[in-house]
Amino acid sequence: MICRCVRTVFLSAVALTLIVTATLVSGPGHAQSANPPSPKAQEAEFRIGFNAYIRGDFDAAVNIWTKLADQGHIKSMNNLGTMYSQGKAVSRNYSYAMYWYRRAAARGDARSMYNMGIAYQYGRGVERDIKQAVAWFERAAELGLVESMDALAWAYSTSPELAVRSGTEAVRWAKVAVERKTSSKTLATLAAAHAEAGEYRKAVVAIDRAVEHLKREVDGGNMVLNDYDFFGLLRESGRTDEVFHLLERREYYANGLPTRE
Repeated sequence: MICRCVRTVFLSAVALTLIVTATLVSGPGHAQSANPPSPKAQEAEFRIGFNAYIRGDFDAAVNIWTKLADQGHIKSMNNLGTMYSQGKAVSRNYSYAMYWYRRAAARGDARSMYNMGIAYQYGRGVERDIKQAVAWFERAAELGLVESMDALAWAYSTSPELAVRSGTEAVRWAKVAVERKTSSKTLATLAAAHAEAGEYRKAVVAIDRAVEHLKREVDGGNMVLNDYDFFGLLRESGRTDEVFHLLERREYYANGLPTRE
């Protein structure tokens, strides 16, 4: 996930990676600058890199964030790891992504901890290990990162590993995530958490709320959609699969069945 300067922008649900071009870095472990710029100057340059990323100028973003990461700038470390994981402007390399995530996480960066959880969850740059993923999600969640609260609740709700699942913990974290940021995604996770806890009626209510929230998300909050217009907007926004998954899970919960990954 890419880290923004004042607010955080999440551009993907997965962690990211890269191998830098000749003008960048050939690998992790190069020396840091002996006299890095002031934090204020670093933040200003970081914003330039972020704006370049938004424009689609990934080469410029990688160059800026590589220089700042070598100077010890934490958000640039995370974003550089994300570029390696995405394979934008550099060749995809999950191991390099983990290198930068670990460095930022060691300095207390919640976003990088969350990205490490994603890497362990899917086995990107490391051996797949859901327990390690949960551990990193929990560390980031405890630091207040909503996306990690949601990921933690989802893991507790849906993991195929019995030792990982916990309906009580799933509901606890899902509720906090919804309180902090109500969205179709966090509501869907709350539904899965209620189902894991055996609270299927609550799961159905939560999934219905998720569908209604998805309508607001694609209609800009107008909520005047009929079903035909709703599905038309979903197609335009590329979110058709989301509503089908929600409706499929609703059937599971209505029949007393939990969600499993």
